[in-house]
Amino acid sequence: MNLLTLLLQMLPLLVFIIADTVFNNVKASIIIAVIFAIGQSIFFYLKTGRFDWFILLDVVLIAGLGIISIVLKNDLFFKIKPAIIEAAAIIFFLVLIFSPDTFLAGYFGRMIQGVKFRPEMIAPLKTMLGYMCVYILLHIAAVLYTAFYSSRKMWAFVSGPGFYFLFIPVMIIILIRAKLFRKKTKHYQL
Repeated sequence: MNLLTLLLQMLPLLVFIIADTVFNNVKASIIIAVIFAIGQSIFFYLKTGRFDWFILLDVVLIAGLGIISIVLKNDLFFKIKPAIIEAAAIIFFLVLIFSPDTFLAGYFGRMIQGVKFRPEMIAPLKTMLGYMCVYILLHIAAVLYTAFYSSRKMWAFVSGPGFYFLFIPVMIIILIRAKLFRKKTKHYQL
């Protein structure tokens, strides 16, 4: 899952927030977000000629949980969608962490064109994925807490831009550790 995929997953949520602000109607906002997510998926397919499976899963979740929310007249089901998609990301990351090093090097070699993964890069990569799992797990807890106990505006902030605001310090730590690792490996190559 790359940054563009994460940003694309945010768009239906932002559409929901904007529609909810404009119309102040949960049912209308969910319908608009579902229609937008379906249109987004079709646009992505027409643009690239393929479906991104994470975006497709996201659309199915938005549509399914949106319909459940409308039928039961409870937007809670729509609100927990970010936690579900992030739980799927954690499972994916855990599979990568516990997969053989050769598989991981091959997978990231296909995902990041032009980068050859050396064996000494795998352990820090697995560590970084582990940190991401912990971070995402904390975000899932925050999303679920705000979905159940906070206002819709607080939930929208935590489940949307809150993810990135909290991610900035984590990313800084990861970048510092990567820079220190590069210096250490460069020292050993001399």
